Amino acid sequence: MKKHYTFSTGETIEADSDDLRRLLAENQRYLDNYEEVYSSFEDDDYIARGNGFCDRKFSDDFIEGQMEKYAQRVNEIEAWIKKEEKK
Repeated sequence: MKKHYTFSTGETIEADSDDLRRLLAENQRYLDNYEEVYSSFEDDDYIARGNGFCDRKFSDDFIEGQMEKYAQRVNEIEAWIKKEEKK
């Protein structure tokens, strides 16, 4: 049965436990990707990769913001999954 979930950003989704697991995996991939990009950043680096980061320089602030966003989403989804598993 699908339920409504609201992220701390105010975004609302409707999901069941399988949807939450898929959403968790997707958001974890995004977080991992941004962490990888951030760890390889050097001054004046340009990213040209097959994962959506192509021919464009991203600021440290942008990458850090995205990492915070996806880390928060992962934490919230994990909490929702744990709550569902306890039922």
